[in-house]
Amino acid sequence: MKLSIVAAAVAAALLTACTLEPAYRRPTLPVPDSYPTQASTNQASPAPAPALPALPALDWKDFFKDPVLQQLIDIALANNRDLRVAAANMTEARAGYGVSRASLFPEIDLQGYAGRQRLPGVTQQPANGALGPIQNNRAKASTINTFQAQAGLTNYELDFFGRQRSSVHEAGKLAEASAADYQAARIAVIGEVANAYLSLNADRALLQLAQQTLDAQQQHAQVMQKAFHDGGVSEFDMRRSQTQVSTAQVDVADMQTRIAKDINAMSVLLGQQLPNGYATPNPWQAPLLTDVPAGLPSSLLDRRPDIVAAEDRLRASNADIGRARAAFFPNIALTAALGTLSGGLSSLFSGGALAWSAGTSAAMPLLDWGRNKNELSASKARNSGATAAYEGAVQQAFREVADALAVRDHIVPQLKAQQDLVDQSQHVYAISQVRFKEGLDDYIATQDAQRSLYAAQQKLVSLELDQAVNQVNLYKALGGGWNGAANPPAGVAQAVSPTPAVAGAR
Repeated sequence: MKLSIVAAAVAAALLTACTLEPAYRRPTLPVPDSYPTQASTNQASPAPAPALPALPALDWKDFFKDPVLQQLIDIALANNRDLRVAAANMTEARAGYGVSRASLFPEIDLQGYAGRQRLPGVTQQPANGALGPIQNNRAKASTINTFQAQAGLTNYELDFFGRQRSSVHEAGKLAEASAADYQAARIAVIGEVANAYLSLNADRALLQLAQQTLDAQQQHAQVMQKAFHDGGVSEFDMRRSQTQVSTAQVDVADMQTRIAKDINAMSVLLGQQLPNGYATPNPWQAPLLTDVPAGLPSSLLDRRPDIVAAEDRLRASNADIGRARAAFFPNIALTAALGTLSGGLSSLFSGGALAWSAGTSAAMPLLDWGRNKNELSASKARNSGATAAYEGAVQQAFREVADALAVRDHIVPQLKAQQDLVDQSQHVYAISQVRFKEGLDDYIATQDAQRSLYAAQQKLVSLELDQAVNQVNLYKALGGGWNGAANPPAGVAQAVSPTPAVAGAR
């Protein structure tokens, strides 16, 4: 009895202590510690970044403050099909981890058997030992019944060399990577809805400009038509004013087409049609995004979901090396069964029917023609690839944040200059109208001033859209703000099956 206890303790110690996985060492981030500072044109050198205060947690509703946009994002999180796919993949990966983990424990099966067999009356056996002539033995034929019930385990691997535990570790890290993939998909959906919302509003603003321009061109064309009939202008000027009307009509139709496409794209993101009560804020460029503080460290990239997923896959590949190494060592398995065996069903559970069996087996590769060696080489190659993928994800994330910060630093003076251009163009257009009415200039100067104003207004809306989209892209590049993926993956249940109460409330 004491010997059994000691053997069990030794086996347990071996099972928990032995592993052939290489020690995991996280690769050094192949990026600078901070993002590049953009120097102003009137500075000899960039000013040192101020000390970064403690950053509060930032939920997406704290970043996207527009109530209409918040409603649209809520609908998308509940109904977006790509997000449902990501949620299903995460659930599948977690279930796969559960299946893999179950291999660490013995599987006990309950089996039952009932059979009837007839034995012939004539049998053959050697007459004088194993080398003697064969003779027939005649006896009465018999029929026997066999009933059996047993519980036991078959080929339970004693994981002395950590092969099973390495596989479980790998499956666990892949499940964590899938959860991070879901978070990344969730952030992507939030950002895509926000960008689609901004694009739709910007196109509606451009449509309004195009319609105003069309109205102005039609009024001018009517004036020119009347002047032509009165002999005040040439047919060339009259026809030219008509071309401006046609050009404005083309712009209006083009913007209407773009708005229809924007609505279709938004419907796909939401997973349903736009709500009936949806309305465009006026003005569309009203503040709806929280500004990202300056001086963010590049270490925030550690929290970005796609980088977390890349590192989880790197850890999984590291565990896979341990599994490949363990294949070089013996596979020790245990088989055991306990039950009853009887020739009659009524005596199957009697005291004398008890039967048991136990055994162990071991197998070790002797000649596998290099299969295990090549499998280990392939596992190490996958680990090298996962390392490069992780480093590449970090570098790409750093570039996305740095690009967004660069745009933010330069777009503000560009917007100011463009606004000044719009203001000056409005003054020029107003003066040209007065001069045309007083006969000091022909209509060509007025048309040129109107076209310049229209182009400046379009460019201003485009720049305002670029600024807002860049803020959204910076939010996405930082992994959902500057608190990273600290929030739990809320919305998984909704992504799989939205409840009628929630859908109705929206």
